[in-house]
Amino acid sequence: MSKFGLYTKTNNESHQHINLIEMPSIGHAEAYFAGVKQLSLQQLRDLFIVKEIDNSNKTLMYGNK
Repeated sequence: MSKFGLYTKTNNESHQHINLIEMPSIGHAEAYFAGVKQLSLQQLRDLFIVKEIDNSNKTLMYGNK
């Protein structure tokens, strides 16, 4: 399973992270977020961005080992 995040879609470069879930694919994640927000898939895609989140276990504490 991969992690996916829901982000606001804005004209500037800073996107606000809203929610995080684990789903088998981005299609499943989009369908889940559309249901939660009570939007159609097209409305969700117009207002938000769904992106896969890197599952890296690297943290600032351990650096880029």
